[in-house]
Amino acid sequence: MTPYDRLRVRSQLTNLQRHMAEELLPPAAISHQELKLTALVISHAILNPWKDVTEWDIDWFSEPTRNVIDKTKYFPHPQWGHISDPATVLDVHGRVLVWYLPGMIPPARVDHLNEIHIPLKDSLVQCSKTNHPSKRRFGHKHVPEEDGNEKFGHGRLMNSPATFQQAHMEYFWSLIDPQRLEDQVYESCSLKKAVIRQWLRDITYAEDFWNTIAEIVLPDLAQVGKEAISAKQHWVTTQPSCPVRWPSIYLGIDVIVN
Repeated sequence: MTPYDRLRVRSQLTNLQRHMAEELLPPAAISHQELKLTALVISHAILNPWKDVTEWDIDWFSEPTRNVIDKTKYFPHPQWGHISDPATVLDVHGRVLVWYLPGMIPPARVDHLNEIHIPLKDSLVQCSKTNHPSKRRFGHKHVPEEDGNEKFGHGRLMNSPATFQQAHMEYFWSLIDPQRLEDQVYESCSLKKAVIRQWLRDITYAEDFWNTIAEIVLPDLAQVGKEAISAKQHWVTTQPSCPVRWPSIYLGIDVIVN
């Protein structure tokens, strides 16, 4: 690896992004140009490692602690400065802590994906209301302006083919200590809605693409996700009569509009 290699990839990436700014993308498929863009972004990140910017050890950092605040004592916030180009941040042993991959999704693809979410507006609004008519729960800390978002709505939809109905920390510790795995696992009620099921089908092409990217940059996580998805039929208490194909390697996809 030489500085010339990174400059060459950077030049190819810039030229491709300039060309794609005027290109029409297929609405329900990933184009060849997008595949090339992804390859160049990941290549540039590999050729642009940020070393000696942190003393973190990824093994120590991943060890569970009951009080997350305690980690700041041993893992002070690193002073990374400003990172503008695709890069990786390495720990003290040279292992990847962070993949920074800006520009991998072209604006035209973002527009296509945004359009897919428009039919979820009513479901988002319903989930944002509490039983009390004068009170609203938005599912996130950002309360929308009075005029709202007329096109997309606002709120949060949580979708999972297999989820625990318990607090986050209890769920976290149940993963560490299997003997604490006492609560049953359920499919999200939202997946019974026809509009949600259609939305999952519509985003499947993009999720398949992102799954492939995860297999490249986060292979261990991707493998664990695949194994969890394949095993979920043995966990879920009640299976729907017509189960939807879950498109992600993650056991949860949240839609947040604010």
